[in-house]
Amino acid sequence: MKVTFVYPDFFQYADGSYFPEARLHLGLCMLSRQLKDAGHGVDLIHLVRPWEREELVSEVKVRSPDVLAFSATTMMYPKVRVYSQWVKEAMPDLPTVCGGTHAQLDPEDIVPGTPAIDLAVRGEGDFALPELVDALEAGQDPLTIDNVWGRRGEDVVRNPVRPLITDLDSLPFADRDLFDDALLCEDQRERGTVMACRGCPYNCTYCSNHIQRLQYPNRKVYVRFRSVDHVIAELHWLRQRSPGLRFIRFDDDILTWDTDWFTEFCTRYKTEIGLPFVCNAFVNLLDDETIAMFADAGCEVMAMGIESGNPWLRGRILHRHMTNDDIIRVYQACRAHGIKTVSTNMVAMPHETLDMVLDTIKVNARAEPDTMQVSVFYPFPNTHMYDICAEEGYLTDGHRDSFFCDSVLTLPGYDEPEMVRARENMHLLTQIYSHFNRLPDPLRNMAARAVDALFLSERIPRGLRLRVLDGLLDRERAKGPLEFVKY
Repeated sequence: MKVTFVYPDFFQYADGSYFPEARLHLGLCMLSRQLKDAGHGVDLIHLVRPWEREELVSEVKVRSPDVLAFSATTMMYPKVRVYSQWVKEAMPDLPTVCGGTHAQLDPEDIVPGTPAIDLAVRGEGDFALPELVDALEAGQDPLTIDNVWGRRGEDVVRNPVRPLITDLDSLPFADRDLFDDALLCEDQRERGTVMACRGCPYNCTYCSNHIQRLQYPNRKVYVRFRSVDHVIAELHWLRQRSPGLRFIRFDDDILTWDTDWFTEFCTRYKTEIGLPFVCNAFVNLLDDETIAMFADAGCEVMAMGIESGNPWLRGRILHRHMTNDDIIRVYQACRAHGIKTVSTNMVAMPHETLDMVLDTIKVNARAEPDTMQVSVFYPFPNTHMYDICAEEGYLTDGHRDSFFCDSVLTLPGYDEPEMVRARENMHLLTQIYSHFNRLPDPLRNMAARAVDALFLSERIPRGLRLRVLDGLLDRERAKGPLEFVKY
């Protein structure tokens, strides 16, 4: 059988413009390798720009697949809904399958919710998808396979999710040849993306992990690591495959979860691989000794989530249990060891107020990341944060395919001019507050309170406050663009 993957990988804005994300998808590469090892043919239609109906249908016909398989996040799924309908109308007998994060979070939206999608794959697809394709090839019913949902006549078959794969070393290396390097963004061509583990132990309410975990019968082993031998072997293979690699990117969030594993990994990475690398990290899993090990192994950039600088919002609503002092300590330790940092932050969250946005700015000003990423909260279906949005009446029927667009929620105070200025100028405001941190007491606190008053004071006329604030922002903007660290 021949399987053609269709992967939408671009953001599209309300004015019709678009931005290609254009990144290698390790999950698809893993599935491709499993399918090829099972004797099937695989190719990919990597959509890094909007396609018209006839263009896509014609391309699918040229590829002539036996199965058309889509992969989508929740934010990208509306594109899959449209694309699958186009193809199904032109090729009604072509089986269509969809997997990816959206299939884990909201499978009902796929089957029965999307008539043009015949089958959905939940859970880990490593074995389920090859079995599904084998069944189609043999003329057998794929709806007898665990992880697979679909329609049988008027009924919807919802098969159980099989247990998590516990021996990740038993899986082959990802088939990176699936992707055409010419379609990838520039930084993807010079870096090798790797994951050493699967799963996350935390229960952040806005993230999909706490919902994905629940579908597995052996959910207690949700966090699983490949052996250090297996990871190092893949890195050796990757360097031989791509001699021009400049650095490695680890997409894991919790490389330091297992102390013994991490210690062995750092020692062997430094001596056997030696390329600079970038990674994500979780503040609660870092101390000075661990950061020093990262630096010694070759870590150049580390991205860590702050999300909100307000302790109540971060702890009670987001379930990210760390203190502002911990955040600042870790960022300062990274700087001391020569590691550049990226902070990830969110705005437009349920219960977030203007003073909470200012708290996020002030924590970043004290932590001084080299780059500050600010995204707009998006409610993923069935997560705890989605439930909060539903209970509070914040949900709308709007949709966005990027974290860097406007909010899809109806939030009190969201469009107030002070909130708009704070939300849209967080980078500049972080720089302004960071200048104050270099002043001696009591000037530091006096300067910060003065800027706070431009946002929050009811004693100063709004027009005057906003004029002064805009002037302050303009002066900071005139100093030139802020540094952007790729990660």
